Amino acid sequence: MKNKYLSLAQAARIAPASPSPNTVWRWCRKGVKARTGQRVYLKHIRVGGKIFIEGPALERFFKALSDADAVYFAESDSASSTVSDTDASRTRTPSRRAKDIASAESDLKAAGL
Repeated sequence: MKNKYLSLAQAARIAPASPSPNTVWRWCRKGVKARTGQRVYLKHIRVGGKIFIEGPALERFFKALSDADAVYFAESDSASSTVSDTDASRTRTPSRRAKDIASAESDLKAAGL
């Protein structure tokens, strides 16, 4: 069975959101930084001076990027669930902020600063 290889332009045309061929090349060379900080690269081959991508490699690239982001969001969801609802919903009103500033200034003045 013969593998089907795509040029950068062909890969760009079939990719979601139709990126430019230069973007596809950048995915190959520099990768894309996932939210976890991990770099995900598009697997490619070079034949002479030309770059080709195997069709399934494009799908694997998008899946790897999605999986890395899913790990990040799962971690951030578990971290945010440890914050109590009262802490998360607390915000300072402008009057409360002014009182806090006045209190901090009086503390600094009392300390001689």
